[in-house]
Amino acid sequence: MKKLKAPALSINILIIILEIIGTAISLTRSGAHSLIYYTVLSNILALVSCVLYACFLLKGGEPGGAALRLRYCATVCLTVTFFVVVAVFVPMALPYGTVADILYKGPQIYHHLLCPILSFISFCFFEGGQLPVKIILIGALPTLLYAFFSVTLNILKVIKGPYPFLLVYEQPWYVSVLWFVLIMGFGAAFAALVRLLHNKFSKKGEVI
Repeated sequence: MKKLKAPALSINILIIILEIIGTAISLTRSGAHSLIYYTVLSNILALVSCVLYACFLLKGGEPGGAALRLRYCATVCLTVTFFVVVAVFVPMALPYGTVADILYKGPQIYHHLLCPILSFISFCFFEGGQLPVKIILIGALPTLLYAFFSVTLNILKVIKGPYPFLLVYEQPWYVSVLWFVLIMGFGAAFAALVRLLHNKFSKKGEVI
């Protein structure tokens, strides 16, 4: 297990540093408004989870329970973020020549690329503890809650967007429903994938 702890601790500390930089840039540029973005919220969740996980490791303990669940949820959210950026936003930006703005300018290099990739690698291959099948529902829950509240606030005209597929008044209702189903499908699929890889490569032991 010591062979796993060293890279897990190193990567978690690196993620913490990168998340602080990326989140600081986002808050400096957009203030509290940046908190309506799934990306920013996911990365803040990742920051908190990495701090908690690193503290356990530094104290010589074995992260489990809440710490492991939080790392799992954060990794699933960041994986959804990465996939949506690469598979949805980049193709949408290609005709306008704005791919750089989405991938690596400003906080995006941290929030859209580096932190999602590092979190996925660390959690799936270096962080211990077995996860039960039922935790897939917990992994998909943050995405569901974000989608539900964002759509509701858009319907009530409290916020607009912030993503194109949340603009309920600028597209047919069935398009909004389709996007909702797709995003939730992504959330559940990646929750299952992250759990599968984590359990395959992590230390065999107690199921949380």
